[in-house]
Amino acid sequence: MIKIILLFFFLSVLHAQLIEVNYSDTKFENFNVQYLQTDSALTVDQVKNSSFKPINSQNAFYGHSGSIWYKIEIKNISQIDKKLFLHEDFAYFSKIISVYEFKNQKLFDQNRYDVLDSGENNKLIGSALVHPFVVEANGNITIFIKNEYMVSSLVDFKIYNQKESLKALTNKTFYSNIIITVLITLALYNFMLFLFNKRKEFLYYSLYLLNAGVGLSYMYGSLFNNFYLYGEKTYWFNITAILVSLFLSLFIKYTFNTRKVYKRVDLLFNIIIYLVLANIALAIFVNLTVGIAMANVVFVLSFFVLIYFSYVLIKTSHPLAKIFTIAYGVYIVGFFIVLLSLSGAIPLNDFTFHSSGIALVLEALMFSYLIQNHIKILENKLREQRELIISKNKKEQLGDMISAITHQWKQPLARITSITTLLDFRLEQGTKINNKDLKEKISQIESNIHFLSHTIDDFKDFFNPNSVAEICDISRIIDQAIELSSDDTLAKEVTIKTDLNFERKISIHRNELLHIILNVIQNAKEAFYESNEEIKMIKIFGNLKNDKVEIDIIDNAGGISEENLPLIFNENYTTKKKKAGSGLGLYLTRVILEEHLKGSIEAKNIEGGTMFRIIV
Repeated sequence: MIKIILLFFFLSVLHAQLIEVNYSDTKFENFNVQYLQTDSALTVDQVKNSSFKPINSQNAFYGHSGSIWYKIEIKNISQIDKKLFLHEDFAYFSKIISVYEFKNQKLFDQNRYDVLDSGENNKLIGSALVHPFVVEANGNITIFIKNEYMVSSLVDFKIYNQKESLKALTNKTFYSNIIITVLITLALYNFMLFLFNKRKEFLYYSLYLLNAGVGLSYMYGSLFNNFYLYGEKTYWFNITAILVSLFLSLFIKYTFNTRKVYKRVDLLFNIIIYLVLANIALAIFVNLTVGIAMANVVFVLSFFVLIYFSYVLIKTSHPLAKIFTIAYGVYIVGFFIVLLSLSGAIPLNDFTFHSSGIALVLEALMFSYLIQNHIKILENKLREQRELIISKNKKEQLGDMISAITHQWKQPLARITSITTLLDFRLEQGTKINNKDLKEKISQIESNIHFLSHTIDDFKDFFNPNSVAEICDISRIIDQAIELSSDDTLAKEVTIKTDLNFERKISIHRNELLHIILNVIQNAKEAFYESNEEIKMIKIFGNLKNDKVEIDIIDNAGGISEENLPLIFNENYTTKKKKAGSGLGLYLTRVILEEHLKGSIEAKNIEGGTMFRIIV
């Protein structure tokens, strides 16, 4: 019974190898052909009577030398002659394709297509071989095709009438172009991001995507279809397979900062990079084919390194571990599917052929998401570091604040002591104190206590981490900043004058603005260390323009050198000589303004000094 079933199946396969063309038939895209693989240079007369094996019209053989012959039998069962077109969509993978037409066992036409010839002998239409032929009414024709390939023998035979042939040529690279366009677009997008933020991971990722797009353009035939490139020089596009491991390794090194965080993994990536560079040198200066063959060794090594790196990320609970592992896993699955299809291990079809490109697009989208999250993590860390610096800066000011509180309290405490001492003395002397004098002294004590309470409230608010915007009188905030620094101001004999024209109150983060004004005033006062000006003056002008607050703080300390002026808001940059400076004051001022208050600060030299303009 089994033998009968197998015989029936074998006969049905043989029957399927004969293509019957009727009146209405316009295309045949998936059918059986016959093939013969040989290592010797046989002629068509030698192979036409040989035993062929059935295979699908879309197939691949990898790593075999020699040639492969294909046999297609077509029968016209209609009453009219049929002009048809044989397409071989993977012709660009071959060196030479020869086509022989037989009628009644006799050769009546033959053509040779030299793919590596960049001239007219090539005769390809884009990346496809299009061979026209005619099958007479009720006639038969047998076509033998000899494919002399380079590395991998890929064929995709289709038969069309004239209308469907033109349509097939138009739509041939539809899916390929979508994949390549997405990759190139993402590459340009990441390159633009690199130009804006100068982070190297964006550069290497854009090169990785661009390299993948160029490599797939060769693999999918887009270079031939769109740019009409032919000849042996096109084989150099295979060097993109060597560069994949280079750009991917560099991208990962800079994204995850392996040099500092994962030193063992960083060493492995460096080994891969040096091997790729050696591989490129081998391809350029020795032999391209050998270089491409060695690329497989590097790729396998990088595969294990990346698997190990995924394990390290998962083990260390890195927040991007899952995204990276899934993204690279998708790429590996797609790559192995296309590798198996090109080797003939699994059927070659549109999905398996494009699987690496589809996987690259999915990987690119996930890696883009990974980079986005990576930048967010860095921004959060940077924000936390800045908040710590701001907090530290405020704490460092605590000593100055306590000194200022001491100074503010000296006079009212002295007055209270003086009043109580006088009252105590008069009581001891038995001097009568009338009610009017007593009320007056009590009133004076209460006034001084109120001043003490008001002063401590001002200092307390400065250290209150209040992040909620509130309706504020900007003039009061400036006056408070002057009061908080009054002790330091008197010690340096610096006079502060104000001209404030704020017509109404606005909603703002009060403490942040207070901190900014204090920092700028302090910076202006310290500028007098380098000045010989006898009359030390700071002027503060304030205006409200189009719902924007403008505060100009001007000193007459001689100005800032033009060389230093563009750098004064940079972190850890200071121009102080006689007194050591941390370089944080103006930096923090800029950070708080830009990130907390969505404002800005600028500085410029004016006659005799410097003007800082705060805009919020």
